Amino acid sequence: MSAITSEQVMSLRNQTGAGVMDCKSALTESAGDLTKAVELLRKKGLAGLAKRAGRLMKEGVVTVKVSPDSKTLSMVEVNCETDFVAKNPEVRALAEQLVGLMLTDASMANPAENAGAKEKLQALAIKTGENMVIRRGTTYHVAANTVVNYYIHSDSKKAAAVELSFAGDINAAKNELMALAKEISMQSVAMSPKWLRREDAPAELVAKEREIYRAKMEKDEEDAKALAAETGKPYKAKTPEGVAKMLDGRVNKFFQEACLLEQVSIRESKLSVAQVVKNHADKLKGDIQIKRFDCYIIGME
Repeated sequence: MSAITSEQVMSLRNQTGAGVMDCKSALTESAGDLTKAVELLRKKGLAGLAKRAGRLMKEGVVTVKVSPDSKTLSMVEVNCETDFVAKNPEVRALAEQLVGLMLTDASMANPAENAGAKEKLQALAIKTGENMVIRRGTTYHVAANTVVNYYIHSDSKKAAAVELSFAGDINAAKNELMALAKEISMQSVAMSPKWLRREDAPAELVAKEREIYRAKMEKDEEDAKALAAETGKPYKAKTPEGVAKMLDGRVNKFFQEACLLEQVSIRESKLSVAQVVKNHADKLKGDIQIKRFDCYIIGME
């Protein structure tokens, strides 16, 4: 195996916040595999959090635009290397041009894969002297029983769009539904959920999280036992039932952080997003469902 480089160590350190020697040890143990090294550090309780490990070290802008008839909404993320270039008016102008085209041109549904869009970006990249990429884009079309709204932060680095369906008189309820969609968009930007509901999370990823939590719990038990032996204090091992309950609790917490419907509302801290939606449905006398949401945050997965 080739020697671990300082670049690998610093990359792992930037992703996890762990110490240099711990990063080097994890990389050595994982034969230089960065993903496995992150897992090893998390199992030992040395990594910051999964959220940090998922960061992308990029700059850029997010832009949202709504059609004049309010029937279509488009959102795009353009990435570059530095904040200096991200603040270049020409970068903002390109993003604005792209979302404008997305509103009317079906071939621009995914601008990241559109040849014309990539040509425009490449021309600007040459001019700025930085690598640039259209990371992602999406378009929403309002249906007869849906509303779509969004929130974009003042720094143009984070935005979210939400589509709600309503089983009732949508014209009478439209203003309140639009306000709710915007509130949920703000929730998404503030709390960056990965999925709408826990069933959307990949089974293999949930299994991996459970494995990491179990390993961390076992390590904590070993440390507690060693400390008890060292201090002469009594040590009482957790029962298998207790361990299982704690493990389930940690997995549930993972879902509560990662799934939009299970997150604690940023507006009403005693309620989940799902409960807030239900309360609005009861008030408006019609079922409300979050059909979809997209959250673009520069530097985050």
